[in-house]
Amino acid sequence: MLSIRIIHLIFTFAIGLFAGLLYTFEQGVIPTLMTLNAGEYTRIEQGLIRALDAFPTGVIVVANLAMWLPLYPLVRLWRERHTLYWRLTALGWILFFFGVGVFTIVLNVPINNAVLGWDPTAPPADWTQARDTWNQLNALRTPINYVSFGLLIWAAFRIGDIAVRRTVPEQPR
Repeated sequence: MLSIRIIHLIFTFAIGLFAGLLYTFEQGVIPTLMTLNAGEYTRIEQGLIRALDAFPTGVIVVANLAMWLPLYPLVRLWRERHTLYWRLTALGWILFFFGVGVFTIVLNVPINNAVLGWDPTAPPADWTQARDTWNQLNALRTPINYVSFGLLIWAAFRIGDIAVRRTVPEQPR
C-alpha cells in the first residue's frame, strides 16, 4: 500500500501543477494577451509556446506523470474497483487523461503549431479566430482539470478504506 500512496501523491501533485498552469493562463496570461495587437500577440504567444516546449522535463514530464501514473493503483487494485478510492481515482484519471491530456493534444496543440508558423510582421487576417478558439478550448479544459484534481484529493482521503478492508476479513452475508 505504501507504493500506491506514494504514486497517488506524485500523480495528484502533477495534476495539481497542471491545474495551476491552466489557472495562471486563464486568470493572468489570457487577459493580457487579449489586449495585444496582431503582431504583439504573435510574438508573445510564439515566445510562450517555445518556452513551455523548450524544457522537456517541464510541462511534458508533468503531463505524462499525470496521464500515466494513475494506472498503477487502478491496475494494482482492480479487485477493489467497487471502493470509493478506486472509483474516485478512475474518474479523476479519466477526466484528466481525456478532458485535459487528449483534449490538449488534439485541439490546443494544432493551434499552437499554426501560431508558431505565423510571421509576426504579417499575421494572418483571421488571427483573432485562432486566438479566441484556443481561449475557448482552454476555458473548457481548465475546470475539467480542477474537477480531476479535486477527485484525486478526495480519493487520497479514502485510500485507507482499502487498507482497513484488507486487514478485516469479510463477513459472510
